[in-house]
Amino acid sequence: MKAPRIVIVGGGPAGMVLAYQLVSNGVPVRVLERHPDFGREFRGELLQASVVEALHQAGLFSLLLERGLALPDIERRMFVGKHRRVRVPGPQERGAVVSQPGMLALLHELCSRHPHYQLDFGTTVLDAVQEDGRVVAMKTRHDGVEGRVDGDLFIVCNGRNSHLRRSCGLETESFETTADALWLRFDLSDAPEALPESLQVHMFGKGLVVVFQPSTGHRLHLAYSEPGDLNRLRKDLPELRRRLLPTLPETLRPHVERKLDEHTEWQVLKIIVDRVRRWHAPGVLFLGDAAHTMSPSGGQGLNLALRDTFVAANHLLDALQAERPLDAAVFERIQAERQPEVDRVQAGQTRAGQMVLKPLGVLHLMFTVLGVVMMFAGRRLQGAGGVPAVAPRYLSAKTTPAK
Repeated sequence: MKAPRIVIVGGGPAGMVLAYQLVSNGVPVRVLERHPDFGREFRGELLQASVVEALHQAGLFSLLLERGLALPDIERRMFVGKHRRVRVPGPQERGAVVSQPGMLALLHELCSRHPHYQLDFGTTVLDAVQEDGRVVAMKTRHDGVEGRVDGDLFIVCNGRNSHLRRSCGLETESFETTADALWLRFDLSDAPEALPESLQVHMFGKGLVVVFQPSTGHRLHLAYSEPGDLNRLRKDLPELRRRLLPTLPETLRPHVERKLDEHTEWQVLKIIVDRVRRWHAPGVLFLGDAAHTMSPSGGQGLNLALRDTFVAANHLLDALQAERPLDAAVFERIQAERQPEVDRVQAGQTRAGQMVLKPLGVLHLMFTVLGVVMMFAGRRLQGAGGVPAVAPRYLSAKTTPAK
């Protein structure tokens, strides 16, 4: 049986991790990426323990560590106000922070050792081309010239609220979300000791949430979320300073204060939580944020997307090895395996969004009551809500090319 031509739309984490699994197992893959390279800023960098373990077993995480592209043993901590640490039901995990540009470049390097891999940078996918009710190609634009990329299966991993959903006839379901987030990035290479050792989430009531995250290269990622016009706030530096600086830990505040100016890297992230009811149509499969857009709450989006690719590769490669077609039956099995976790996480994000809108005093009371409940419930509640194990059977050390 001739291997199908698989085209992946989007060279982000989901697209590249899926490409690596397929390419390293002999499947021809072409990736279409609209950016000119990987050297752009990303939001999600926190990998949960289960994903770190999968990458470790594949020999990929050790390469990331050797190249200084990952920070291991990172814990996510939650606070009410500046100082009161609180817990929610679920296990306490230590994961890792990874440089997404670095990880993507590594995956591209490994994939490029296979002749049946191709990545087209600077290629914007404009629309899906359908014939007889099936997606058979993607209409593209590269260097101002429109073209067409044909394939046997298209896997859409191009991120949040993908415009291809509508052209492929998929119906979207949306959920209530919190305020948008202002993301700021600071280079603290001149004061690396000031970087937090964990990812910290501070809730100050009435929708004000501030997140601090260390990153590779001695960089600090800071997210500020509050109801209102964050674009206008960013342009009013004195007002942004007045609101943001009092929320910072004393060890971090002087460094952010001297670096927060008109040259600070920033972007406003519109918070969206939605999903397509069906992840597929004839000839096309959606994964990651393209199938289910997550809010930044809990750092879940990146991890869900990567687990999507593990499950997708398992089913796609199983079908190819059994010489079965890559059809709706395969796509339905992928969605059926992934849907329960997506539903659970999005429901949790919706509840979290409603919770942070409470006044600060109410938050203190809520977490006091929750702490008592967890104490009496013991391990049953404290261990609840753990991430289900996903075994990536085709992401293994034996498929990793030699360094």
